[in-house]
Amino acid sequence: MLNLTKLEKEKILKYFYKNYQNINFDNIDKDDFFKKNTRLNFFEKEELLLAVSSLVFEDLDKNFLKETKSNINKITKTNDKISFLLNKRFQLEARNKNLIKKIFIHLIRNNNSNKVLNYIYSVADIIWKISSDRSVDFNYYTKRLILSSVYLKILILIFYRDNLTEKDIELEIQKSLEHIKLVSQFKIKFNFLKNVKEFFSLFSIQKAGRGF
Repeated sequence: MLNLTKLEKEKILKYFYKNYQNINFDNIDKDDFFKKNTRLNFFEKEELLLAVSSLVFEDLDKNFLKETKSNINKITKTNDKISFLLNKRFQLEARNKNLIKKIFIHLIRNNNSNKVLNYIYSVADIIWKISSDRSVDFNYYTKRLILSSVYLKILILIFYRDNLTEKDIELEIQKSLEHIKLVSQFKIKFNFLKNVKEFFSLFSIQKAGRGF
């Protein structure tokens, strides 16, 4: 990813958030806005999608930190912190779910599934870091894998259940966090792989329509 100024990033994000439904991701390099941008117009289609996706993911993380910063230190128990942070993250992603879905669909379709998995893992990593986790070695990665599984399971619900309320999400978080206390680490890892398989299968059957 090239180094963009704050102003350049804001300009790209403003355009993308406003117009993503009308942008043909299969020919994103032909979009007039990007063709006129001298910092981006030399990118190939796949490179441009990766660059813009990275900007969106970075912006989601920035907004997430902004929305949680003032309250997280008021919470003392780690489990309560994780629950609060998951709730906030899902609220943020529910507001942007159509955009995130569209990005995921095209990353997966263009053999960039690793970028989607990196995003999922990075969210779990950020949540643990904000929660002041001091784990090292095996526990460090195990905790993030476990949280990735919880996050991915509920993300699927947000993407594919239109009538899901904030209360429903909160209950799913509590149920999932209680569940991980009762099962072995092997089972959790198995569940994560199962969730990943289900997640990618949902996106692989998405049909390309107008604007996709």
